[in-house]
Amino acid sequence: AGQAFMWNRILSNVDKLITLLKSEPFDMATGESLWDRTLIYVATDFGRTRGRPDNAVEFGTGHDLNNGFLMLSPMVKGNTVLGAIDPLTTYGYGFDARTGAPQPGKQSSNEPDLFSGVLHAMGADLTGSGLPDASAFKNS
Repeated sequence: AGQAFMWNRILSNVDKLITLLKSEPFDMATGESLWDRTLIYVATDFGRTRGRPDNAVEFGTGHDLNNGFLMLSPMVKGNTVLGAIDPLTTYGYGFDARTGAPQPGKQSSNEPDLFSGVLHAMGADLTGSGLPDASAFKNS
């Protein structure tokens, strides 16, 4: 119930922000709105350790860097899920930043991929940056 309340509140506010941005002109000559030039990144907190130590009566959960995020923008590919959830472990796994293909077993941080993906979607020139090609994020 707490998660549903939180996501309802976040998405309701994001929806209002998008409505506002769509109503504000960016360039009168092209008809672009501020929304056409905006990318909203909704970060989640962190993942939780799912396993219970053998024979443990009491145990806590760890903070894993295995979480998701949401990007909303006309500049990113819509209706796209990058990566997936392993049904046996319930951990998320990564993806190839260039193609978007799922990479089961890739649980390492995708920070360079995500950072590059945001910049790539926004049209930044990443030549010489050392960042990976993250064209899976960009709307064609």
